[in-house]
Amino acid sequence: MDFLQFEDDGRTLTCRSASSPATPGTNWWWIDVSGETQRYAAFRTEETDTPENLRPRIAAHYANLLAERARPRIFRPHWTGRPKAAPPEVPT
Repeated sequence: MDFLQFEDDGRTLTCRSASSPATPGTNWWWIDVSGETQRYAAFRTEETDTPENLRPRIAAHYANLLAERARPRIFRPHWTGRPKAAPPEVPT
């Protein structure tokens, strides 16, 4: 199986099995979602992948992605922008 397309929550999820330039020889499930321009490499393909077990995994992966996007961003100062430590006190 190299292709799967299904509807989930009003979106069309199109899944294709393909390799990645970063991992030659390893196939991933690439997900395209209607209304988005980004595609996602969700997880590696397995011999046991079937439409029945792949749909819930992909839907859960995309739901998790949406939840991550909805979380507020945490801004942390860069380590070079931190205030300098106070010099040690000299006993008098």
